[in-house]
Amino acid sequence: MEQKIFFTDLDGTLLNDDKKITPATMECLNRITDQGHILVLISGRPPLSVIEMKETLHIPDQNLYYVAFNGGLTIEAKTGNIIDEHRLTMEQVRYLVSTCQNRGVHIHSYNKDHIIAKAQTPELTFYQRNIHLPALFTDDIPGTLEEPPCKCLIISLEGQSVLRGIRDELLPMCRDQVQLVFSNEWLLEAFPVTSGKGAAMAALARHLNIPLSRTMAAGDQDNDISMLQTAGIGIAMCNGSDGAKKAAAKVTVCDNNHDGLVPFLEEFFLT
Repeated sequence: MEQKIFFTDLDGTLLNDDKKITPATMECLNRITDQGHILVLISGRPPLSVIEMKETLHIPDQNLYYVAFNGGLTIEAKTGNIIDEHRLTMEQVRYLVSTCQNRGVHIHSYNKDHIIAKAQTPELTFYQRNIHLPALFTDDIPGTLEEPPCKCLIISLEGQSVLRGIRDELLPMCRDQVQLVFSNEWLLEAFPVTSGKGAAMAALARHLNIPLSRTMAAGDQDNDISMLQTAGIGIAMCNGSDGAKKAAAKVTVCDNNHDGLVPFLEEFFLT
């Protein structure tokens, strides 16, 4: 058997709108990993939020990897070892934070087990509905970080009109150093230009000595575009962004609430 890898985004892709894996999709994942194929959970979420998904999976650790922060950290489930990482510089963090705060736009970052934010804003409350990570509050986000973070997250409940404005203001400094990518209508991700889901999947495939032709990636948003373009086959969810669907080789017929991935998983891994 030729071992293959399935890289999957979580929210809007593997998970339904209730943030659960449906029974049919779960059964298909179990069949894939039972045959020795690799499952990689790849997300913009922080590591603890990605790893908590293991509680809903019944998959041996040797068949499982986690990629957090849009490619910032790649973790081997079996050992807990970090096998790839990319971090912003503190100078970049200071610029991102000061620009957003001067515009009155929410921005936060992360240490190992906390969100680092200025206050419990409505934006942070919105984010914590699905990201079960406590927050540490400070007037000096960069000064509170013990080490450079893998990403900062900019949030506006007013949507992309505000976020596009702040992105345009940040671009002159960030263009060759920091990627600014939407992960949904309300979230603008800021992470190193060396990072990203596509770079992470290529690095892990090399680490496992599996050619990209034997990889499949699934996603639904613009922060998934790089991996949809890098994978042997990229699958966009029909409920996804126009950018993701344009970048993918195929688009699902059914959405994330109705097992849209299952036919593609069965065709690529089980036939």
